[in-house]
Amino acid sequence: ALELVAVPGGRFVMGAANGAANERPPTVVEVAPFRMAAYEISNAQFARFDPAHDSGRYVKRHETDDDEGLPLNRPEQPVLRVSWEQATAFCRWLSERTGRRFALPTEAQWEWAARAGSSGGQPVEWTSAEAVGRSANVADARFTGAIKGKTRITGGLEHLLLDGEVPQRQVVDDGAVVTAAVGSYIPNVWGLCDLAGNAAEWTRSAAAAYPYADGDGRNDVSVAVRRVVRGGSFYDPPNRCGPAIRLDYPAWQRVFNVGFRVVCE
Repeated sequence: ALELVAVPGGRFVMGAANGAANERPPTVVEVAPFRMAAYEISNAQFARFDPAHDSGRYVKRHETDDDEGLPLNRPEQPVLRVSWEQATAFCRWLSERTGRRFALPTEAQWEWAARAGSSGGQPVEWTSAEAVGRSANVADARFTGAIKGKTRITGGLEHLLLDGEVPQRQVVDDGAVVTAAVGSYIPNVWGLCDLAGNAAEWTRSAAAAYPYADGDGRNDVSVAVRRVVRGGSFYDPPNRCGPAIRLDYPAWQRVFNVGFRVVCE
């Protein structure tokens, strides 16, 4: 079942004055009310649209010395390795089946939902390592192998860890190495889970420069352009899972840590 949460409309400052270049300049944006899926779309839900899809495994982490990597394809985990084109096709399919209009969230909808009315800039409680572990599935002590015996790391990645090139936060323990079942962490004050961490999420919006404007063509789904991903994942440290962080990929690309959620308008 797809659980939808009513998100109120409102005005907020989108972006970050001290953030990366693609997060500036901050812009006052007004968002109309909408409904958003409480969770990321799971493998089980996506399988009803595409039974052949496989989110695969994360091959840089292992439970035993000779397994194939940690599974990302369990029914309750968020679907991964779906392109923006596939996610958009799922929304069309869901709209046809239900008679309601489903879509990927725009960047403004996504960031407004992630901030949940907070002016502090974080989508979940971010006051301590323990709070982060309760709130989000991020690159933590289990992911990096700092908790001994919890995971095995392939040699190539271990070298990267020594060089500090892999995102890590050694003091956080969120209980998961890769993706957890959707809804495993505490929701924000509007009842939305996993907007920070677990799986990064496609948005409807093109990777256009700020200032953001809904009507400038960036949310036109008929154009073949790079699309924005939000929220960070199990692979990203907490400071890369904030509500203003923007990444982008070609619409056809299937990324190992990127999934999506839907909105109903």
